[in-house]
Amino acid sequence: MAGPPFLYNITLMLNRASETRRLTTSSHGQAIIGVMNDIAERHAHLYAWMVMPDHIHLLFGRDEQLDDVDDFAGRVKRRINKAFERRDMAKLRWVDGCTKYDVAIGELRRARDYILANPVRGQLVKQAEDWELSGTPAPLPDGA
Repeated sequence: MAGPPFLYNITLMLNRASETRRLTTSSHGQAIIGVMNDIAERHAHLYAWMVMPDHIHLLFGRDEQLDDVDDFAGRVKRRINKAFERRDMAKLRWVDGCTKYDVAIGELRRARDYILANPVRGQLVKQAEDWELSGTPAPLPDGA
């Protein structure tokens, strides 16, 4: 990477009004992990991802700016649903678009640490390291 990438911090939410399943079941989690690995390998510098029972956090950078962050989020959700279909699981119902948070290069480490502590704040585990549905595939860029 020549310079700092374009940075994004987004949350993908299940539609709580119509979706009772949880993303953290073993079968759902494993399918999502595969999608996160693909994103990290081919589509973005994935600094942190976190799967919670009803939402997914993505903290990432790209060398080229996204024209439409909601469109990118939609592609991620479609990839997850296709991974579910390949495993003979029903598609999930998502909230349209995504929640976007501003993040600057100097705030990247704090944003990553905040995302990784989410299951502790949610009282799902005592230590963030105990949560298996998360990852930090890409190192933080210079200046983070």
